[in-house]
Amino acid sequence: MNYRTVFLQNKKVVLTALIVLAFSCKKETIGINKINKNDTIVMVEPKEEKVIPTETESAFLKVLIKREIGDQKYKEMQVQELPFYVSFANDGDPYTVSYLISHKGDLNNDGIIDYVINRSSEGMLGGNSNTNQDFIFYIMKDEINEKESHSILGYAPFSYNIIDDSKFVNNTLLVDISQNYRTYSTNDTKSTSLSFVYRNGNLYEESYLSDCKLSQLKSKTIFINIAEVHKRTRSIDMHNYTETIDEEYKNNDTIVTANLSGCDNLLLSFESTYKVPSDKINDATFKRATTLQFLNFLSRNTQFSKEINIVSKYFNHNVINDEYIEAIKGYKFRILIQKNDEDKNELRFLVQIDRIDNPYQIENWEITTRQKKNSN
Repeated sequence: MNYRTVFLQNKKVVLTALIVLAFSCKKETIGINKINKNDTIVMVEPKEEKVIPTETESAFLKVLIKREIGDQKYKEMQVQELPFYVSFANDGDPYTVSYLISHKGDLNNDGIIDYVINRSSEGMLGGNSNTNQDFIFYIMKDEINEKESHSILGYAPFSYNIIDDSKFVNNTLLVDISQNYRTYSTNDTKSTSLSFVYRNGNLYEESYLSDCKLSQLKSKTIFINIAEVHKRTRSIDMHNYTETIDEEYKNNDTIVTANLSGCDNLLLSFESTYKVPSDKINDATFKRATTLQFLNFLSRNTQFSKEINIVSKYFNHNVINDEYIEAIKGYKFRILIQKNDEDKNELRFLVQIDRIDNPYQIENWEITTRQKKNSN
């Protein structure tokens, strides 16, 4: 985005500022101001340079546009020049999603060009859910199909952070971010600068690698030595830019999902749904026995047996409810048991464990800036 303000003053008249806003994907062309003999301004309209993607780039962007449309009906679509976009009527709340190539290069050194796409959605008014923006890193398995993707949230109405400025230096994304004034309910927002790089099989904010304890984990897995884990995904948290690991264990009808995140503090969660006899749905003894059995399974089959055993030991002697327990120094945990569907005899078990190694990283901005001491 580029602004030019032209002031012209003669002896009698002060003409006010005239602003020209020129958009271009790769190149900005600024309008030329000419002054005639009568001291008036003649503005030559800026000429926008059309950016035509290559055939390969176009094919990939069309895949993304098609995925965006899905089963929706669209009002308008443009897939000839950058940015590609598609517009939706959306029952009187219209919005437009555009795709622009911010960067391309071989990010993982496998000989295949990868892309960073600036996906921008603009809806009515500035604060609705259809107004948002992301930088999406696509690591490609061939010319038009990705094998993984990682998203950095640039803006949403109530995102924690807003990316104010961005640029690429080689294959590194450099950004200036500030707190979202809507989320923090203040105009006195804080700012910082960050950098993002794809390295060792994941997208990282570089300070995570140097300043977060969890970056030192030797194993990038949650479950260990268990064949039934059929899905493992490493990525980046869209708000505080820590590494995330998601896994899914599946054995017949039993499915357990696991998630890991955090910087200095370890944030773990495990979730499973059990089919339960109708006469056991509200049976506290059954719920307790099932919970302890679940914790025992997790202790035996994950690399976090120490943390899980602390939770298990506590609930061996205490009532299980959905409140967070902070009775053990350095830990915060809870177990939530609930019936999600009244028509099904199923119970959802959610185990959440926070190991607190750094009490100064609790809120999102503190984690984002890798805070090590009290800032007050």
